[in-house]
Amino acid sequence: MKQPISLFANYSPKFLVSDFNILKVEDFFNDVGKDTLNKNQKVDFYTIFLVTEDIGRHTIDYKDYYSKGTVLAIRKDQFQRFHINKNVKGYLLFFNEEFLNRFLNDEEVSSTLQMFNELLASPKTQLEKKEFEKALKIIKEIEDENSRLSDSYSLKIIRSSLHILITLIHRVKTKGINKVQLTNYLKEFIKFQNLLEKEFYNSKKVNFYSEKLGFSSKKLNSIVNYVANKSAKSFIDDVIIIKAKNICYTLAYQLKK
Repeated sequence: MKQPISLFANYSPKFLVSDFNILKVEDFFNDVGKDTLNKNQKVDFYTIFLVTEDIGRHTIDYKDYYSKGTVLAIRKDQFQRFHINKNVKGYLLFFNEEFLNRFLNDEEVSSTLQMFNELLASPKTQLEKKEFEKALKIIKEIEDENSRLSDSYSLKIIRSSLHILITLIHRVKTKGINKVQLTNYLKEFIKFQNLLEKEFYNSKKVNFYSEKLGFSSKKLNSIVNYVANKSAKSFIDDVIIIKAKNICYTLAYQLKK
């Protein structure tokens, strides 16, 4: 089955330089155009969307979000749709996993990217004034460095700043969570989620996945319950529903062509 055209199918050559880019929302709206942005699209990179002025909406997997001070963390392969509002201002940061891999080890990358995991938490994080000011300052420093890319250190500085920004947002998002215990379960949960997203069409049974992972259904339930606050069966059902919606959209998209 063919997938929907990437949001930036005709924009990518100038879009992801060195697997990273940062754009002002208003410039992005002008460059890409209404006809493209107003459609549900599937993208193969991570997005951080910070709204600095006005309110509006952005659709992620068929749910609408945003207002001033909002950060949206959008995982690759999610469906999203922009709703153009000329009064909205802010920043969009785009990057591939490979961009972080050059700076962090595998475990740190996996932990960092959990901020983008819509199956664990809402893509939306609402920042308080001080947190918003800190995030905006980091983003402006990234924008300045990215505009110059003056030497071999520029991308290293951008990667470091991006990691600080993600960590800041993640701290806000995970307030009240037992981070030590979560870290203990997170690696196994990520393996389960990755397996589920590859094999969901083969089975919706808990023991199918626990056997492939090499531990009991009881242990898998404990892991998922702690990380996602639901049973493994409920988590499997949630993923299947999301995947089914995406498949329906893909079919509808192809029929329109």
